[in-house]
Amino acid sequence: MNNQLLKKYEAMGFDKGQMEEIRQGIEKGLDVSWYTSVNYDWFQMEEIKKGLECGLDVSVYARPEISYDRMRQIRKGLKEGIDLSEHQKLGAGYLRQIRKAKQRNVNIFPYITEGYEPDQLEEIRLALEHKADVSSFLIKEFLGESIREIRLGVEEGLDVTVYAKINFGWQQMREIRLGLERRVDVSIYARELYRWQQMREIRLGLEEGLDVSAYSSMMYSAKEMEKIRKKMMTQADATEDIQFEMLEEQAKLASECLVTVSQDKMEAYVTLEKGSCKTKNEIMRLLAKENIVFGIKQDNIEKYLKESDHATNRFLAAEGVRPERGRDGYYEFFFRTGIPQIPAIREDGSIDYKNTVYFEQVKAGQVIAVYHEAQPGMGGRTVDGTELPAQGGQEKQMLKGRGFLLSQDKKTYIARESGKIELKNNEITIQPLLVVDEVTISTGNLRFNGSIWVRGNVGSGVVIQSKDELIVEGNVEAAHLQSGQKIVIKKGVSGGGLAVIESAGDIHGKFFEGASLTANGGIYANYVMNSNLIAGKDIMISGTRGAIIGGSAAAVQGIEAHHIGNRAGLLTSIFLGVSQAMIEKEEEAEMKLKKFQSELAIFEEAYRKLQKQYPPEIRNGMDLYLKVEQATYIKRKQMELQMERAKELEQKRSKANEAKMVVHGILNAGTVVQMNGMHWSAANSVKNVTVRLSFKEIGVFRN
Repeated sequence: MNNQLLKKYEAMGFDKGQMEEIRQGIEKGLDVSWYTSVNYDWFQMEEIKKGLECGLDVSVYARPEISYDRMRQIRKGLKEGIDLSEHQKLGAGYLRQIRKAKQRNVNIFPYITEGYEPDQLEEIRLALEHKADVSSFLIKEFLGESIREIRLGVEEGLDVTVYAKINFGWQQMREIRLGLERRVDVSIYARELYRWQQMREIRLGLEEGLDVSAYSSMMYSAKEMEKIRKKMMTQADATEDIQFEMLEEQAKLASECLVTVSQDKMEAYVTLEKGSCKTKNEIMRLLAKENIVFGIKQDNIEKYLKESDHATNRFLAAEGVRPERGRDGYYEFFFRTGIPQIPAIREDGSIDYKNTVYFEQVKAGQVIAVYHEAQPGMGGRTVDGTELPAQGGQEKQMLKGRGFLLSQDKKTYIARESGKIELKNNEITIQPLLVVDEVTISTGNLRFNGSIWVRGNVGSGVVIQSKDELIVEGNVEAAHLQSGQKIVIKKGVSGGGLAVIESAGDIHGKFFEGASLTANGGIYANYVMNSNLIAGKDIMISGTRGAIIGGSAAAVQGIEAHHIGNRAGLLTSIFLGVSQAMIEKEEEAEMKLKKFQSELAIFEEAYRKLQKQYPPEIRNGMDLYLKVEQATYIKRKQMELQMERAKELEQKRSKANEAKMVVHGILNAGTVVQMNGMHWSAANSVKNVTVRLSFKEIGVFRN
């Protein structure tokens, strides 16, 4: 029947791309009549097909005059419970921003009415979400990137009036913002005539404590500035690394008394020959002759004068005072930082999920941190009386993040909203936290744009969706849990074959029975039975009773458990190494990289032509040149990020090829292992083994 339908549609003149969408729809049992029209291109067909797969009302957007990218946004909106049909005449970029704004309950329509473009609306929307008031700084001529720099500055409590000016490009704004974050004097370089690359070199010099006046003149190009800055740093490092050396070595000289001074002039030594008849006054005159006037050690002189009849002595006669560096600035935090989130290990090796703390809470208005400024140091003096300036302590960079306010003193950080707080890499994030006692059919489904903390149980038939973390203190029955970060179920899941747990991060739980788990990260438990597990990293089943019994377990990096399968020979399927999802991501990454390379080549060629065609004084004022320069920079950054992504995938594949299953107890008969297209079945039970690839075959080795 399917073949007849396909032949029918082939006869209607559909191209290969359209036929592929029709074929997939028929195979999935969809009503392909919704998109079997030659008026749809295959991209539009794909969007209608995806809507049918999700059970959406595709009549809202299944019209040829609606482009595929607008269809996509309307479809995603329907999936999220957002109706965008009344705005369908707007471009896809606008629809995307409206959809995201409705998700976050913020209103961007006044800005759409004012004529802001989608890239600008993206930053305005984020500012509204983060409660950062950028309205007084908005100018329609600003690029989206410029508004982003203003938004980030407002979120961090910086004085954005320094750079929120139309004459600054977004890259110049970024350099000034970074300088404000690092508490340097940005007035030195916050000038319109500096190129952003020059600003960067001056900022880096200020951060290193260099005297940037040596190269901050606009006559220097950024590359010349960089050379001077690096040379100054090398010289400074060489000075700091000078080790104590004596200007003169002790030697047998005819003189009865020798005065030597260290190269840094912090110490002066006197060598008295045996039998010397020098007096204290004579030694003081010798010291004065060598300009030793400070830190003279009278007691040492008197002591060694008495001993000079019996032996030749070399002693410290004067000592300077080294300058003391001031205390560095530091933050005092008023919440627990660095929560390890590593559960306690019981004696049997299993994990104690119940007593583990996973996050810290704060309330709106609470002081969360106070900055203590760097202190000035104490000056020193050399033995010749030269004053040595004090070196002040180094200031800390301002804290980044969201969910907090910086008071007028620029030192006190206050929680703007209640929620879950975390400090990571000098960034504080306060995320909304929804706390509920339990979730059941009677309480209804739960969707929240933040973290969710369920202090009790989760009943059957409910759906919980959390943008961030999801922590459940009790048990979970046949529910559907989704999270944008990790999921922790402290007691466990009794799903009866119907529980679905999906996480963009890790999944932790005491046990899982009758559940399907999918994690981009790892899956960690003490016991798993009749469940299907898919992990983007590893699966770790802890404790001497930790077992995977029945069902299936797939992990890219490896699986570790005490027991696999059971004595009854229950079929337990294990999948190790490269997954289909990984292959698809690698193919997608390769396609994106080629796309960015092609686009970058076009912009670089245009950039080179403009540089050859016009001298610097003309091209630097041309809008076209500046736009091409900016586009080239952005594409280069996109390509660099994509190359990093490809490298990460390559490293992940390397780990996948080394994946193994470690069994500390019994690997029971009935266990089937698949790895990179190869199969192995345990015909008999074996103890304490590792299953991995060996010479392109699956091998079993004793631990």
